[in-house]
Amino acid sequence: MDFATEYAVRRLIHRSAELQDLGQVEELAQLFARGEIVFGGLGQVYAGVEGVRNLLSQNVFYDANGTPGDPTQIYATTRALHYITNVDVFIDLTGCAAATSRFLIVHQRDGSPRIVFGGRYLDSFAAEGDGYHFRRRIVEVHIVGDTEGYLKTNLWGA
Repeated sequence: MDFATEYAVRRLIHRSAELQDLGQVEELAQLFARGEIVFGGLGQVYAGVEGVRNLLSQNVFYDANGTPGDPTQIYATTRALHYITNVDVFIDLTGCAAATSRFLIVHQRDGSPRIVFGGRYLDSFAAEGDGYHFRRRIVEVHIVGDTEGYLKTNLWGA
């Protein structure tokens, strides 16, 4: 695999986390315009722009005053940070770029950081004229922490 491909794939992985942390729903949805996000073990698939919008509608966003807010109307974030680590970029069995990475989401609530989720992303990518894009992201959640104030409903029932 050439350096440019590896760099482009790593950039997409990190950009997706950054956009979610910043509450930039539309920009994040565009990264998956030709792809999907699959939650392993739950059987839920969020395809394309509308699918990612629906996925993110389950998050609680906050304005600058700490009041729940709509990121499509005002600047609002989840008050969370994604930590991405152990990114391994490779060519999969179909000959396409793929990657695995570990993630940890930490949410600020009541003045202290709390772990929300931890797990692994299994990403596959496709290249087209305008560069690389996500084909599929499989989210494997291994740790479910304090989801209060981060999700409207906890899909994992913890």
